[in-house]
Amino acid sequence: MFFREGKEAEGDVKDVHIRNSFNSLFHAARIAAMSYLATENARWGGIKRRLPQPYRNEFEEFINTLHIDYFYNGNYPANYEEEFEKWHKKVEDFVRSLESECG
Repeated sequence: MFFREGKEAEGDVKDVHIRNSFNSLFHAARIAAMSYLATENARWGGIKRRLPQPYRNEFEEFINTLHIDYFYNGNYPANYEEEFEKWHKKVEDFVRSLESECG
């Protein structure tokens, strides 16, 4: 992922790699939700409103944590690699759940 590429980097460059890594997880969840809803509308607020529960709450957590807090605000934890793996698993489970409902 991006932060692996930026491991040797320092300062702002490393920060960008870490932020982009978390944001790529958000985009994976967003694209999976778009496929589930059979929509081309990529606006995450609209996607969230159309998702049934419990997917809506999960997607909102991805928005708030991965996209806003970690990517936009840069408030990712110091143990970002471990945190990335945790969120990777959550997004993977979300995608698999959506896929299983679609057949």
